[in-house]
Amino acid sequence: KPGSIVDIVDRDGAFAGRGFYNGHSRIALRVLTANPDEAVDEGFFARKISDAVALRRDVLKLDAVTDAYRVIHSEGDGLSGLVVDRFASTLVVEYFSAGLFKQRDLIKRVLLQHFPEAEIYAFAEDHVQKQESFDLAHPPAPRPTVIHEHGVQFHAAPGSKHKTGFFADQRDNRLFLSEFCAGKRVLDLCCNSGGFGIYAKARGGADEVIGLDLDEEILAIAKKNAQLNDAKVKFVQADLFPWLRDDAILLGEGKDR
Repeated sequence: KPGSIVDIVDRDGAFAGRGFYNGHSRIALRVLTANPDEAVDEGFFARKISDAVALRRDVLKLDAVTDAYRVIHSEGDGLSGLVVDRFASTLVVEYFSAGLFKQRDLIKRVLLQHFPEAEIYAFAEDHVQKQESFDLAHPPAPRPTVIHEHGVQFHAAPGSKHKTGFFADQRDNRLFLSEFCAGKRVLDLCCNSGGFGIYAKARGGADEVIGLDLDEEILAIAKKNAQLNDAKVKFVQADLFPWLRDDAILLGEGKDR
């Protein structure tokens, strides 16, 4: 059945690995271990989840700078088909494989051991459910929340059109950019929810910041994020290509510069 745990052997019958099988999926085999003595059971999944959390907390020490980060990154943490993101007190769990969907009760139980106050929101895209042959009803979206990183705050709304409205994976890049912005004029193209531009103003001390995006809805979130940080950022709703062609709009000081 889809999501069954099987032993994998090579053409000579020698053990090659152990993992999930799904004959309905484009990914028929998801290898979880190459150790013939390692059982893939509840203890295995609990250990992998705990190792992933420990990497973020004990090695990378992310809790010291943020409450929004990827807790489990699928194959990167040895759990092919599972992604877990943290947004303050909300954990967003996304399933990409039938095998890990079958472990959903265990996954929730172990996550709550590490994040006892968390609200868990679990989902899977429709096309993934069809391809992997499992059914997960669309749950109501969790409450919007405010997340923090390096002293800057952002609104996040998991389950919305923009999933979170926030790119946690750009955290280090936002901080790095802010170090070059003191006294500068900063243009944040395709600004989404305003992360880079707000960092430039709130942490970097930029003189002027313009954020541009085509999507009015995400710009509404960006404006709220700027207000949250008391950062004066001018947000513009426009298609960047014609907007960039007009030097007068871009520079605000004529076409002679």
